[in-house]
Amino acid sequence: MAQTTATDSNRNRSYQTTVNGKIDLATAGLPSFIFKDITQNVSPENALNIVEYVLAMKIETNISDSYRMNTITTLSLFSKFSKNKAFTQMRREDVLLYLDSSRKDETLDPLHKWIGSYNLRRVILARFFKWLYYRNDTPKQRKIPTVMERREHSIYKPTDLWTVEDDLLFLKYRPNKRDRCYHAISRDTSCRPHEILKLKIKYVVFKTAGHNCHYAEDLVNG
Repeated sequence: MAQTTATDSNRNRSYQTTVNGKIDLATAGLPSFIFKDITQNVSPENALNIVEYVLAMKIETNISDSYRMNTITTLSLFSKFSKNKAFTQMRREDVLLYLDSSRKDETLDPLHKWIGSYNLRRVILARFFKWLYYRNDTPKQRKIPTVMERREHSIYKPTDLWTVEDDLLFLKYRPNKRDRCYHAISRDTSCRPHEILKLKIKYVVFKTAGHNCHYAEDLVNG
């Protein structure tokens, strides 16, 4: 019994040494707190998946140090947020809960900077889970796993959308110039309502291209 316990202990030490060696390689050149966090606060199983993914990315895409740090930090935070639940057991609901933690109230973030963090986290998670489930495939062959599928469906039917003829009819009979201007800009730029309403005349630059070809560019701050 004592011999079996000793053997198991040696195997655990050997496994941890292997994991730490890979973490050393994956975090080389990054701030020391990255290594400390992933070794002390992330489960060994998840830590191993994170660093093996990073090492694979270094071979496949030659990622920059900043993206490597963002990837490790995002995946470590995701593991800790989910109480170190194994990545292979994660469900779509776990991913959505983590992503929604990026959202901020309008009063705290009026410029909606949280959207950039949300999108970056989603991209990192999508690439990671594609690798996790299809690591033997090439990056282009990897499918989107169920855990990252987007299931939302639009409530609108194709017939609900306006055609060019509908737009022209509206512009012809709508008397208010401001309404016509708003509608034309929204159709041409696909901007959100609050982005259009913040526009000022000085943001619009009229340009000419070729013979009798005129167009305008506008600066939008989302």
